[in-house]
Amino acid sequence: MTRLLFALAVLLSAALTFTVQPLVGKQLLPLAGGTPGVWNTCLVFFQAMLLLGYLTAHVVTTKVHGVGRQVAVHAAVLLLAVAVLMLGGLLKPNESLLPADAETPVGYLLLMLTVAVGLPFLALSATAPLLQAWFARGGGNPYPLYAASNLGSFGGLIAYPLLVEPTFTLADQRWMWAVGFGVCAVLVLACGQVGRMAISPSGERKHPESDHLRGLTLPARVNQLHWLFLAALPSSLLLSVTTHLSTDIAPMPLLWVIPLGLYLLTFVVAFGQWPPAARRLVGRVAPMGLCFVCVVLLTRANQPMAMVAAVHLGAFTVVALLCHGELAALKPPPEQLTHFYLWVAAGGVVGGLVNALLAPVLFGGLGYVEYPLALVLAALVRPPGKSPDAPFGRWDWAMPLVLLAGTAGLTIAGQLFPKPPADDPATAMLLRLLRGGLTFGLPCVVAFTQVKRPVRFALCLAAVLVVGQFSPTEHGRTLETARNFFGTLRVTESDDGQFRRLVHGTTQHGQQKVSDIGRPAPTMYYHRKGPLGHLFEVLPAERKRRVGAVGLGVGASAAYAEAGDDWTFYEIDPAVVRIAKDERYFTFLSTCPARWEVVLGDARRQLANAADGSFDVLILDAFNSDAVPVHLLTREAMELYLRKLGPRGVVAFHVSNNFLELPELVERVAHAAQPTLEVRYNDGLPPTDADRASGYAQSHWVLIARTAADLPTRPDGRSDFRWQPMQPRPGPVWTDDFSSLLGVWRREER
Repeated sequence: MTRLLFALAVLLSAALTFTVQPLVGKQLLPLAGGTPGVWNTCLVFFQAMLLLGYLTAHVVTTKVHGVGRQVAVHAAVLLLAVAVLMLGGLLKPNESLLPADAETPVGYLLLMLTVAVGLPFLALSATAPLLQAWFARGGGNPYPLYAASNLGSFGGLIAYPLLVEPTFTLADQRWMWAVGFGVCAVLVLACGQVGRMAISPSGERKHPESDHLRGLTLPARVNQLHWLFLAALPSSLLLSVTTHLSTDIAPMPLLWVIPLGLYLLTFVVAFGQWPPAARRLVGRVAPMGLCFVCVVLLTRANQPMAMVAAVHLGAFTVVALLCHGELAALKPPPEQLTHFYLWVAAGGVVGGLVNALLAPVLFGGLGYVEYPLALVLAALVRPPGKSPDAPFGRWDWAMPLVLLAGTAGLTIAGQLFPKPPADDPATAMLLRLLRGGLTFGLPCVVAFTQVKRPVRFALCLAAVLVVGQFSPTEHGRTLETARNFFGTLRVTESDDGQFRRLVHGTTQHGQQKVSDIGRPAPTMYYHRKGPLGHLFEVLPAERKRRVGAVGLGVGASAAYAEAGDDWTFYEIDPAVVRIAKDERYFTFLSTCPARWEVVLGDARRQLANAADGSFDVLILDAFNSDAVPVHLLTREAMELYLRKLGPRGVVAFHVSNNFLELPELVERVAHAAQPTLEVRYNDGLPPTDADRASGYAQSHWVLIARTAADLPTRPDGRSDFRWQPMQPRPGPVWTDDFSSLLGVWRREER
């Protein structure tokens, strides 16, 4: 019965700990652009608070005499946390603490997190190690409770996107979490009382960990650094894989919880029943996973999303399981429990800080380097062998140099492959895969032959990754790389030298034809043959004088501005603004004859400052990447757009998306904001070879007007670019208090 009570308290505290993370993160994401940087900042904050919670537990168990006094101290912390919850808005972040135009909002986000959830999360973080310490003092083995804690964390994390988010509003979620916190506090106090009664006064040991720490020797401290490294590496990989998945493969916030869930599961497995045979098997599989993920990372061939995601997640899981398995093998006796957890938590914070704070500063001009670096470090980890490692020799540095030169040669040879045909995606993908396999697959096979020498194996992988860092991509030659809180941007030039492009991950945010002299022609989603071009072609001049555009890109939509017009662009990323204004790359803004300005900051918050009726046309173009800024697609946001429109104004939504049914969502949100609105849909035409040569790319747009008379055309069938009435489909209406990606997930190809 005692074990069940402790296990239930641990499970609930862990579930609350990892339910509050997506709950609070969901509220913060729209305030700072909805980028992976926001989620990574949240992860770093929660890791730091977890460390502080473990430190609190360590101090309480080593400095406070007796379980009874420890229970009293923790009870006071829990009660104070309950008071903070009730007085602080029940986990609702204070939006006023974040400036609308914060260029690097990390500090502001950390402040908002501290105010909203700092003390309750600290109390929960200290709960699990305290419960395990009390259980151990009663004679039980605490490490199964650690596995149970991670299982509860995994359950809470997965339950949020699958059950909690689609079912309850944010207000309901906050209340439910607060009630759960109160129940957890009662269970913890009950466990403390049971634990106190289970220990006789004569049998309780005072300061067991303090005595141990005073006698630490140098080997013990080295062992603690080993704990730190084994905890930091999976933490760094967690953020690396998360950013890669949500930027380069499928930029969906829904994917952000999957790596974290797998990370927690590896703790459950490693600290459960972990036989030596499984430990050795993982040690053999992990190097293969590293080689596979290096090939996929470097091939960049627009491979099937499911396959690529599976490779990255599979390799991450195996490496995390390897590191956590070694960590479990090095765990100390129960007397040193909180000290061990303190080092593990510190490692998690170190790994998070490297990715979220240090890497953007250290590697800003090189792009996203920390992921390959973490893969190289992971190659050094393996279970102890039967024989000691051989000393470092000359082949340990010569072999990687040879492989570096060989990979560079293969990269040059790979450029001799035929150019992938634009009209045959299957053949194009096959050619890219063959070229990638030749260029990077063979070197990775050679690197794998050195797996019995971990240092040599790691250096060989590093050699391959270094060459890949500077090899051409599917978007062409890189001219400039810019990295900040909002991600990594690359200005590239196509292989044939015809186009310059702005690329974020695998998403192109606009391009310009290099040969254009004077004012450039709009391309891609803004092409004159596309829906936006048709809109500006048929609107009378007096109905397109004042234009607002959410999302700047390279400034291609400014190609439709005329002398005497007023254009206002809203852009959250200062790097995008700098690049769009740089005439070496793009000249849409510099040749624009209209009066124009760029307002830096979150579009919705800055748009609220504009006068009502300010715009004839409002372009919402923050949706051409699959990282959906939810707060721009809510009923309250639609009401804001309508207030900012002039008497006969129109709102044009760019809703191209690979995974979500955004047109239907926009239609439902529009009619929820004002049932009499007219909503039309335009999916453009598939491009011909001549269209591709001119830079045209098919795109999908939704047009909203107050009356049918305000629409530029009627669906009479005489034009390929007719704005078609939308058939209403049942589904969720997003509000500021409710949104769920599962409700708008695309189930069929459009």
